[in-house]
Amino acid sequence: MQIPSEQDQSESWSPEADVQAEASLDPAPRRTPPVSYAVEVAEGALRLRIQVGSKSIPIAITPEQAGELGTALVGACVLHAEGRAPEPGQILRSDLPVIGWRTGVIREHALAVLLLDILGGPEIALQFQPAVAISCGRSLLETGKTLQTSTLQTSSLQTSTR
Repeated sequence: MQIPSEQDQSESWSPEADVQAEASLDPAPRRTPPVSYAVEVAEGALRLRIQVGSKSIPIAITPEQAGELGTALVGACVLHAEGRAPEPGQILRSDLPVIGWRTGVIREHALAVLLLDILGGPEIALQFQPAVAISCGRSLLETGKTLQTSTLQTSSLQTSTR
């Protein structure tokens, strides 16, 4: 697939013009144009492609920007699923509440995999070298034990003061 450069896009394009053009062709005009997006690799670089109506807009992005965008999108999904009304402005990142998890192995690469089900629908797959998987598992176990112990102590203190 040939990806046009940013210079191929018209400087005078606007979403409103696209909506008006579609409305003139469609007997039942839409209120907003259909929007889709994809992250692509073109000529060795990352691009975010936004499709608004009939217009395709490629935007060059760095790997760091891709990470920031991904984190913000997952954060937006979580906030929406929790029913929170965040302050107006950019969503940069969010805590990712894990509602389920699974483990597995990628045999051809000898990697452990941890699949995390995140509130709101995203699934995140993390790959670990065996030694890192063991270390991570031990660390999570110790952290869980510490939290469990402190929770039990707190709840027993609350119970004894009543």
